[in-house]
Parts: sequence; C-alpha cells; structure tokens
Amino acid sequence: MNILKRFALSFILACTAISTHAQTNKWHMGFEAGPTITSIYSQNVDFLFTPSLGYCAGVSAQYNADRWISVRMQINYERKGGFRGAFPITDVNGVTIGSMNVQVANNYITAPLMLRAQFGKTAKFYLDAGAYGGYLTRATSTERQSTNEGITFMMTDITQFRDFFDHGLCGGLGVEAPLGNNTQVTFGMRYNHGQANIQGDTKSVPLFNRSLNFVFGISQGF
Repeated sequence: MNILKRFALSFILACTAISTHAQTNKWHMGFEAGPTITSIYSQNVDFLFTPSLGYCAGVSAQYNADRWISVRMQINYERKGGFRGAFPITDVNGVTIGSMNVQVANNYITAPLMLRAQFGKTAKFYLDAGAYGGYLTRATSTERQSTNEGITFMMTDITQFRDFFDHGLCGGLGVEAPLGNNTQVTFGMRYNHGQANIQGDTKSVPLFNRSLNFVFGISQGF
C-alpha cells in the first residue's frame, strides 16, 4: 500500500510539473503602439536639441521560459528626432525680423531584443533589458520661418547625410494583465539609448538618438 501511495504521489507531482511546464513555456505574439518622446543628443553646445513627439508601432514575439523569465523580440517602425530653435532671422541691417526653428525626423525600422523578468500571479509587473538595432528609412528636416510676412515651411530630405544603421541599449518596465482566452494586454515604457553616431559624415558633429516609448499592447498565447 505504501508503494502505491508513493507511486500515486509521484505520478501527481510529475503531472503537475508537466502541466506547469506546458503552461509557462508558451509563445505570445502581439502588436503594440504608442507615442514617443524623442531627442537627439550632442556634446556640442551649438547642436543642442530639445525633445519632440514621435511614435512607435510594431509586432512582438515573446517566449516564456518559465513564470518569471521571458525572451522578447520586436519589429517596430519608429519616428525619432529632435527640435532646434528658435533662431532669429535678421535683415541686411542686422535687425531681427522673425524667427526660425527646425524639426528633424528620423524614421527607422528597429528590432529590440530583450530579456523580461515578470513578477506577480494574475496582473504582472515586468522589467525589460536588452539592446536594439535600427535601419534608417528616411530622414527629413523641416524649417518653420515666422516673419512679418507670415509663416512658411520648407522640408528637406537629409537621408543622404545620415548613417543608415543605428544601435544601442534599451530597457523598460510596465504591467501586463490577462483578458481571457490566453490574451494579454500591456502598458509600459521603454527607454532607448542610442550608441551609434547617426551622422553619415564622420567629420560632422556626432549625434545620437535618445527616445522614450510609451506603449500599449495586446498579445495572444500559442
């Protein structure tokens, strides 16, 4: 009888372990999007940018190694950039007749790869850490001039003056909660610290991307 009890207990524990393993080793595929606070960093005081608004949207794949640790990869389309101004506009006599500012937009396809640590049972708090790579699709510079004659805009394509590849470190935090039927919703933020000089000409002043994504996502387990 003791042998049967031990066998039954061992069988139950084994089934529980297999069930737990099956529940936690799942893939989640999803979509996320949200606004971005983005800027361009430079150590040169003559090339200082202030933050501007961008966006981020893409798809995600997450492998849950267990209840606590996951590996997450994303493919995103992101608008990064920065704002400079206002610069005075003067006439031939040096008299100020208006002002000008410049909005730089760098559009990338990015691929973050991160390790995610999760805490909690139902609604979970998570921490992300990893790195990203990016490929530039287009870069523009938009000048806004305001004078007594009115306001004018002029957009210039500056893609040829940018390096096509970007990379850096990224990390974030957030909360995920179940919706039912193995569906989850997430809200979080991710900081991206660019480490590649985005200038195409190495003789130019080095510039680096910086961005903070606020993301809303939904994913389905498989």
